[in-house]
Amino acid sequence: MKKAAIAFVALPLLCMGAGYGAGLALAPAPAEAAEAEVDEKTPHGAEDTASKAKDGHGEDAAEVVHGENQEPMDSYELAKDRTVVRLGQMTIPVEKTNSVSYVVADFALKMGSLELAERYRRVEDATRMRDSLLQAMNLAAESAVLRGVAIDSEALSQLLRDLISKEHQGVDDVMFVSLYKQDVARL
Repeated sequence: MKKAAIAFVALPLLCMGAGYGAGLALAPAPAEAAEAEVDEKTPHGAEDTASKAKDGHGEDAAEVVHGENQEPMDSYELAKDRTVVRLGQMTIPVEKTNSVSYVVADFALKMGSLELAERYRRVEDATRMRDSLLQAMNLAAESAVLRGVAIDSEALSQLLRDLISKEHQGVDDVMFVSLYKQDVARL
């Protein structure tokens, strides 16, 4: 009886330890991880959507928004500009007749001054700004901006800026560090 109890406790702990050790051993070096992260970032103003259309079997297609005229914005460039406030990533569902599209966006705001940027970096004000941004994205999900096959990031950025500016003064631009769309068929 005691051997069975030891096996039920020791075996999962041993497997977790082995998995953690393998993860540490197989993880890429920090320089390699930073290079891969920079390649995945997309700029603000990405207009074109590189997408795969859904085939007739109901398989999902991922749509990734990439810019065609601008270089990708990396984390270093965003960190250099002190008037840019990163707000993080949000997922917004866009309900359609036969599918639900999930839009995943990593937001950054370009503020009018350094003082406003410092103010919105505080947790309380950043949380209020994220709430306003989430409400604006939900309104955009009901409009034609997010319902099409491709996302027009310029139109979405302008719509979000106009909606947010009603409550928060000093927002010059809404930027997308990354913007993805995934369609999931309804059953």
